[in-house]
Amino acid sequence: MSRQSDPIDLHVAQRLKLRRSLMGFTQDRLAQAVGVSFQMVQKYEKGESRVGASRLMKIAEALDIPVSWFFEGFRNPSMVLAEEAPVLDDEIFSRRETMEILKAYYGLPETLRKHVLGMVKGLQNGPDSSADDDLES
Repeated sequence: MSRQSDPIDLHVAQRLKLRRSLMGFTQDRLAQAVGVSFQMVQKYEKGESRVGASRLMKIAEALDIPVSWFFEGFRNPSMVLAEEAPVLDDEIFSRRETMEILKAYYGLPETLRKHVLGMVKGLQNGPDSSADDDLES
């Protein structure tokens, strides 16, 4: 009988792989930093093994992020209505373009990242009517 991974564990696994990749860490380098084998890091990233609380703290420290970062954006799929479901496909973080954009974004100073994020969110929501008025003046 196989154990089905919990959605929270899978989310943490995806976020772990994303951050490790963004930092340019190999699985071996992260494993050495937190005291496990690279095979264990592979299992964490695939969601085959749960990351315990103390290990997650060590991983967060090695990757220079707060533990809460691993849970950002999590929404329990059983609680999401169809119209609220994200439009991203499951493989988006395995795309080269996604990784290049994320690496470039996190290469910016934090203050500039906030402005870039605001700009992208503004573009996503369409042009602001007040901004259109400014352009016509």
